[in-house]
Amino acid sequence: MKKTFALLVAVPTLVISVQATTYLGNTKNGFGGAIGGGSLTLSDNGTTISGSFTKGSGGFDNALVIYIDSVAGGFSDTSGFGDAQDGLRKAISGFDGSNRSTLTLPTGFLADYAIALGPANENFGGLWQLVNGGNNSLNFQASVNLSPTGTSSAASYSFSFDFSQIGLTGIAGDSFKLFGTYISNSGFRSDEAIAGDDTGTQGWNPFTATSSAVYVVPEPSTLSLLGLAGLGGWFWARLRGGK
Repeated sequence: MKKTFALLVAVPTLVISVQATTYLGNTKNGFGGAIGGGSLTLSDNGTTISGSFTKGSGGFDNALVIYIDSVAGGFSDTSGFGDAQDGLRKAISGFDGSNRSTLTLPTGFLADYAIALGPANENFGGLWQLVNGGNNSLNFQASVNLSPTGTSSAASYSFSFDFSQIGLTGIAGDSFKLFGTYISNSGFRSDEAIAGDDTGTQGWNPFTATSSAVYVVPEPSTLSLLGLAGLGGWFWARLRGGK
């Protein structure tokens, strides 16, 4: 009886979905193809979003900036971002203090947050809330636990952050838009993108994102729910049978 009860208590964890969504790079290779030839996979456990980036050809020498549209309001482009305090802030802003590459996001995409991953050039990955302004204006939220760092040649890189850090609860049906751009820590932008595509001339020049992607928190698995119902019925039958 004790074993049966313990098993029944453990089963609800099966209802948490572990489905994953994979987004491909845009196949461009202006900076060597690490991002354009790569792929990004996101999954969640209802609280934390886990990301795994698989590198394409070329070294991950620059910064991958993933813009996120998750709440009301936000920014349609990066023209007002002037935070050049450090390399990842420059990458998010597309601005090094004097040179700028403005990124215009797709119609209907209003960015609220940005994740910047710089495993080799900055040895760090973080999440910032977007704000117009000068140095230190971007609102640092948290480290995203980027691993590994100190190398540009790993086959894959992992990171994670919480739904609450981008203004969401993580319930089934929650969603956010995302678009990733590959850019140096001086704001010099490549043509490589992921979870969407862009157009523009590589360098400190304007770019326009022509498409983006969406991550949707999946519903609990039907199979898991059926399994839970079946086990509940079995447990009830055991109780009625006195076993």
